[in-house]
Amino acid sequence: MSSEHDQLISVAEAQRIVLDHVAVAPIMPMDLVQALGLTLAEDVACDVDMPPFDKAMMDGFAARSADTDQGGATLKVIDHIAAGSSSKKTVGAGEAARINTGAPIPEGADAVVRVEDTTWTDDGGSVKIQLPIPKGTNVCDRAEYLKSGEPVLAKGTRLGPAQIAVAAAAGAANVNIYRRPVFAVLATGNELVDVGKRPTGAQIRNSNTPMLAALLSDDGVNVVSLGIAMDDMASLTKSIEYGLECDGLCITGGVSMGAFDFVPDVLAQCGVQVHFHKMSSKPGKPTLFGTTEKGTCVFGLPGNPVSAMVGYWMLMRPAIAAMQGRAGELPQAIEADLIGSQKAAGDRDSYWPACIDPDQSGRLTARALSWRGSGDPFGMGKANGWIVRPAGSPAASDGDKVQVVMLERI
Repeated sequence: MSSEHDQLISVAEAQRIVLDHVAVAPIMPMDLVQALGLTLAEDVACDVDMPPFDKAMMDGFAARSADTDQGGATLKVIDHIAAGSSSKKTVGAGEAARINTGAPIPEGADAVVRVEDTTWTDDGGSVKIQLPIPKGTNVCDRAEYLKSGEPVLAKGTRLGPAQIAVAAAAGAANVNIYRRPVFAVLATGNELVDVGKRPTGAQIRNSNTPMLAALLSDDGVNVVSLGIAMDDMASLTKSIEYGLECDGLCITGGVSMGAFDFVPDVLAQCGVQVHFHKMSSKPGKPTLFGTTEKGTCVFGLPGNPVSAMVGYWMLMRPAIAAMQGRAGELPQAIEADLIGSQKAAGDRDSYWPACIDPDQSGRLTARALSWRGSGDPFGMGKANGWIVRPAGSPAASDGDKVQVVMLERI
């Protein structure tokens, strides 16, 4: 590779390059329930008024407010209206209809008196209204939420459970979404063994593939696991060629400067154009990004698990969001008060696993966790974010303001 790709670039510049080379996925129709985690490719509008009729907001009695002005009125009960049914009767002067929550308000009535504010006669034929009830009390008017044709979800909205509920209420049984991306994940290294095997000698378990598969799945991606490739050209070439058939390929390990770091050479042989190979991040410096002529995105992340996590969060997650029509969805740093201390940052942005929580006054605090470097995944086990120290930051003391990035779905 040329020296241009070996230049150390900032995290922000790496993000810009990645987003410049990501293509939006094709649009396809999908059953609403199956679209969880995906992104709308068009607005969703409601096909009816909501609610579609004036409805009762409480169990009680539908009545004319004019009949309750003085309180203590006794009204004749002419009907019982359950949710899902409507009344053919009109409530006249001195009359009321028993009504359940969600049922349509009968003709003539303009308020609902709560059951708690009434007294029934023994035979149920009449009801005493204990309080004056103003017009509109406990009534939700037709189209009070929205009118037919009004948009309820915008193009570019990621469909979570709440958005699924909104789309369902609007009548969108099927939605047009951006197709779910497919990413292959490949771990490299002679030292790796599968999670189910007990390591011996110089071996370690492959924790990167389960971690990345979980992150990708959480971001709405279909994952193809390519297992473990040995540190030799033939093994790497076979796996990488297969992975390049997907929308994205994520490789961990083999991208640094060691004698057995063959990944960059194999990528070049497979026609991958590398756009950068070093990022000003600690951990995560030997991070690679490239693309193929057909548009497959290739992320080469360091083999150490925390380095791989940083690369995923800062680069891969924004790329996947952009593939799903949500361009510019970058991790946002927020401010917190440091608990403890942090040494001065070096010449790269540093990311330190942390617990980020509000204290009793509601003030956001950040406490660095015990951590022994990028090869230590256990320091991340209790983390819900990172303390981010921009390059050149001075040492920080207890109570100082620091920047943090939350890991919402770690």
